[in-house]
Amino acid sequence: MNRLRRWAHVFSRPQPRVGLDIGSSAIKLIQLEPRATGYRLKRFGVRSLDVAEEDAGQYSHRLKAVLGDLLQEFELLGSPVAISVSGPSVMVKRIRVSGVEQDALDEYLTWQGDQYIPYAMSDIYFDYWILPRPQPASTETDLLLVAAKQQVVDSRKTLLEEIGVHPIICDVDGLALLKTIMRKSSAFRGKSFGMVNVGASGMNIVLVADEHPLMVRDVSFDGISPGRAIDDAVTVEDAAGHGPGGTDNPENPLVVTEVIREITYCCESVLERHPGFDVEKFFLCGGRSRNPRLHSELQNALGIPTLPFNPFDEIEGLADHQDRDLLSASAHLGGVAVGLALHQDNHG
Repeated sequence: MNRLRRWAHVFSRPQPRVGLDIGSSAIKLIQLEPRATGYRLKRFGVRSLDVAEEDAGQYSHRLKAVLGDLLQEFELLGSPVAISVSGPSVMVKRIRVSGVEQDALDEYLTWQGDQYIPYAMSDIYFDYWILPRPQPASTETDLLLVAAKQQVVDSRKTLLEEIGVHPIICDVDGLALLKTIMRKSSAFRGKSFGMVNVGASGMNIVLVADEHPLMVRDVSFDGISPGRAIDDAVTVEDAAGHGPGGTDNPENPLVVTEVIREITYCCESVLERHPGFDVEKFFLCGGRSRNPRLHSELQNALGIPTLPFNPFDEIEGLADHQDRDLLSASAHLGGVAVGLALHQDNHG
C-alpha cells in the first residue's frame, strides 16, 4: 500500500529527533534532546549550497559534499533522520469522503484516490490526516490528503543513503511546518492565523483555525530567478562564522508580488468554504522572510499584523548567551526542520 508512513516503516528504527530540511539553496539540520518539560536544542546548522537546483548534476554533487561535512562535524553520520520534499511533485489537499469508515480509508484511497489526485496512484506515496467531523453524527469524513511522487521521494532517499544518512520518515514541507505550529498550540488555541515559509524557489502557506488546518499549499516561484535566500544564516555551533554569511543581493520584487498574490488567493479560497474564518495574524519564516518590503506590503494587503515566527520558542537553547544570539539570528530558517525533528510526537 503506497503510504508515506508505510514507506517510513520499511526502515523501522527508533524514531528520530533529527530533522533535515534540504532546500534549493541551503541545508538546515536540527537535533533535539527530549527533556521532562520539553526539548533542548542540541545542534542546529545551516549550510549554503551555492548552486541552482535546476543544475541537477552540480546540485547533487554539492549537496553530498556539504551535507557530508555537516553530518561529520555534528557526529551524525549513520543517524536516522526525518526528511521532507516539496515543489510541483507534492500535493496537499483537503477532501471530504462520505460513507467510508475510518478503518477502510486506506483501501478506499488506494482504489479511489485518483479522483482527488492528478497522478496515477501507482506512481505516488500518499498519506492523510483525519480532521474533526463537520458534525458529530455525520457520515462524512474530512481529510487532509498528501501525495508525493515516488520517483522524487525514492531519489532523495537514495542520495542520502549514499552519504550515510538513514531517512526513516518522509514528510512534506508544509505539514512539517504545521507540526512546528501545533507544538505551540496552547498559544494559538481558539485562534485563526496563517503562516508562510518563503524560501529561495518557493513557499509553503498554512492556514489554521482553532488548531485545525484549513489549507496547506506548496507554491513554486516559476519563472522567477530565486537569487540567494540565505540572508544572514549562521550555525549555532559555528561562532567563528564559517557558516553562510550575509548577501548584498537585492530581493526580486516579483517574489514579493507572488507571495502576496498567493496568500490573498488562499485566504479568499478558505473564506469561501469557511465563511466564519477570520485571520487574526500572519507569521513569516524562511530565508526571504526578513525582507522589510514583504512584511509591510503583506500587512497592508491583508489588513492584519504580520509577524516573524520563531520555531525555537519554548525549546531550551544553549546556556551561552552568544550562542543564543547566533540562534536568534537564524531562527527564521528552522521552521520546517523543527517540525521534522518533532515528527514522533506529532504523528506517532
